[in-house]
Amino acid sequence: MAQEVMDDWMQYAKDLAKAERELKIEHWVYITFEVRDENRNREILHKIDLPREMVDRWQWLIEWRRAKLVCKYPRKRITVYHCAYDKRTGLQTGFNFLLSKVASAKAQITKVERVIAQYIKDETQNNLFFDENTDEQLLKAKAKLEKKKNNYNEAYAILQTEVEKHKNNKTMYKLFIGFKKLGEFKTISEAKKYADDSGLSGTFNLIGDKYKDSWYVPTYLKSKEQVD
Repeated sequence: MAQEVMDDWMQYAKDLAKAERELKIEHWVYITFEVRDENRNREILHKIDLPREMVDRWQWLIEWRRAKLVCKYPRKRITVYHCAYDKRTGLQTGFNFLLSKVASAKAQITKVERVIAQYIKDETQNNLFFDENTDEQLLKAKAKLEKKKNNYNEAYAILQTEVEKHKNNKTMYKLFIGFKKLGEFKTISEAKKYADDSGLSGTFNLIGDKYKDSWYVPTYLKSKEQVD
């Protein structure tokens, strides 16, 4: 059972890699060494931009650079931020980002197509009465495949729109709470002020060009502010 799960995971990883190649996704990581104040404004002391596969090999350089900056600015709290993005489109990648969702949707199509092809092959060889046009299980699988293709096409259309928006305006910051988009802002401070004034609690995410930040506002803190 464990081996089957591992095999399925490995196959999905291959399908995902294939989907990313077809979408021409180029994984890069934008690394910044920053000082951020209580309003989430940042001072960038140094930055490194390199392909994702090089990050582990160059980890020593990242650690050395931070140590050097700590020695240079001993009173400052220096934090290293990693922002994974696609070099071609400029969009961020990673869990729950649009580009990754599109690649995942494409990989799922490949998986279902492979299952259908194998099912047809097995049934043709072993079932004398097999009919592709009437087989109930096959028809359900094809309907599932069609649904996944529609989902992918919708996600891809949204992706194209986001790519154009990003190319035309890289200075905007998008604010989310969880997965709900709250708005777009010209500066980090504007977004932070909106979040503070919103009265909402939860995890806020602020996304910009090669920039991301997140912070959590607990429910009890918002309740206390409302009482005060």
